[in-house]
Amino acid sequence: MERTPPYNPNNLIEQPLTHYLALFQAADPAEMAERTGVPFRDDRFTLTVLGEEKVVTWPDFADENWRDKDRVLFMRHLLEGERPGAYTGFLTYAQMPWGEVYDRQFHARCVNRLAGTYGSRVSVFARACEALGGTRLSGSGIGYELSFMPGLALRFILWEGDEEFPAAAQILFSDNFPRAFSAEDRVILCEYTLGKLRMHEK
Repeated sequence: MERTPPYNPNNLIEQPLTHYLALFQAADPAEMAERTGVPFRDDRFTLTVLGEEKVVTWPDFADENWRDKDRVLFMRHLLEGERPGAYTGFLTYAQMPWGEVYDRQFHARCVNRLAGTYGSRVSVFARACEALGGTRLSGSGIGYELSFMPGLALRFILWEGDEEFPAAAQILFSDNFPRAFSAEDRVILCEYTLGKLRMHEK
């Protein structure tokens, strides 16, 4: 069940980085580490994101060159998330808490972006996913499963466009995502992943 307010596209304006940084500085790092399963040692958290180790300090959340909204994303995970536990399947955004209400925003910011970016460049999409450690999926379209964080899996699936039909895409989440990330943050983490795909194009 969601532990945070429902998705609000203005949250990053109304409650900026300084708000979450103050909460992070006041929080108990040992409690955050125990609740989320993110390792903490010598005043540093080590997050593994898309196969990369990201080390951030407590209490200032320094050392990583993230954009402000990405810093807020991972601070909120440490402040509010839980260990994801095992998953048994995959869900669409709409099938998760608050997802049906905000599915239009998710499609505009993530699903349509995936289709628009790679619908005519499926080989580039495949190489970028593989560079992030993705595993090719069987079935229709071209799909890859990516480990967003330990125990949390994303599936990005793409159907190539042609003269008759436009490109289409789907993004699926392992069904334990709501334990770790709110509805708002599930949008932001997909945007983060899409940005990483662009950085790994070859």
